Amino acid sequence: MKKTKIFSLVMIALLTSLWFGHGCQKESSSKKAGMVADRSERFSRGINLPFWFWLNEGELRSLQERFSDEDLRLIKKLGFTFVRVPVDMANIYESEREDYLKPPAMELLISGIARIINHGLAVNFDLHSISQRKGGSDYSGPLGKDAAFTEKFLRFWEKLAERLSIFDPDWLLVEPMNEPVFLGEEDRWPPIQEKIIAVIRKKLPHHTILATGAFWSNISTLIKLKPLDDPQVWYCFHFYEPHIFTHQGATWSSEWVQPLREVPYPSSPEAVEKAISLQSREDIKSYLRAYGEERWDGEKIDQAIRKAVAWAEAHGVKLFCNEFGAYRDYCRPEYRVPWVRDVRIALEKYRIGWAMWEFDGSFGLVYRQNGQAVVDTDLAEALGLKTK
Repeated sequence: MKKTKIFSLVMIALLTSLWFGHGCQKESSSKKAGMVADRSERFSRGINLPFWFWLNEGELRSLQERFSDEDLRLIKKLGFTFVRVPVDMANIYESEREDYLKPPAMELLISGIARIINHGLAVNFDLHSISQRKGGSDYSGPLGKDAAFTEKFLRFWEKLAERLSIFDPDWLLVEPMNEPVFLGEEDRWPPIQEKIIAVIRKKLPHHTILATGAFWSNISTLIKLKPLDDPQVWYCFHFYEPHIFTHQGATWSSEWVQPLREVPYPSSPEAVEKAISLQSREDIKSYLRAYGEERWDGEKIDQAIRKAVAWAEAHGVKLFCNEFGAYRDYCRPEYRVPWVRDVRIALEKYRIGWAMWEFDGSFGLVYRQNGQAVVDTDLAEALGLKTK
């Protein structure tokens, strides 16, 4: 990238941030009484925006080349209060630099975040993976396995937090690591997470930071965490239960999930008969029968989320769910819509801020027609959004 282009990007970031004053931090507004409640409201309803700094195709582009101003206005008009921005560490990390940050990529990222805030949408900054191309679904990759890399990761976050400190803490939520895995060694994650948060907190004293459990941010590992002595740490989980329904047909999921078709919601022994008839493998048939017997419905979803709620209430901490969704390629609309509605209702019942996965991908809220976003109005209504 030419030096003139880099200079232009820096100027765009600075000018946009200065113009939109409440997005940049001079003297933190969160020090004022009542701002914690306002922050909770600002991070109440969100949507994920992958395929910009995560799973991007080709070279990184400016935000408006991937998500136009029209897209952002639509997101705001629908009633979303924030967006989650997944970032692949490999896109912004340069191990040979003293600050570990790639200047051109960082200017694109900072200017894009400023642009989002300029549209009145808060941002959940999400370090989504170490290296998507190398790690696949093991998003935390060498973290905790390679001691040298783990130390670099801490220093990387120190420098990254410094760059993010220009944004007002009431408009930027910081997520140190999306879906850490640590498969079979889940207990090794919490002390590493505590070190990462401590490093970030020194640079971002007033921002909210997200903590989560290992094993892809499941509730089962969340409720084993010992909360930190920090009121501005929120505890997030992801909800894709039951997986046999939400990921049916997904080619990147477990090999037994890939051939699934016609898996219904709600489930019952009678409802799963068609899905069973389409399968030849006895193990898959058995999984479907079990799903039918479990009778998943709104109440069962509520029960699953209540486990996290009970833990949070016992410890006096705030919950956040920044991923839930169902794969629309094979989840039929008449099943997908009620599942999304039931999850959203359960989350809001317990005042848990949420972000659906995703805006315009295979779990999307909108379809693209000639590049324009066309809203799935049934799904939008299931999310309690404004469709008129």
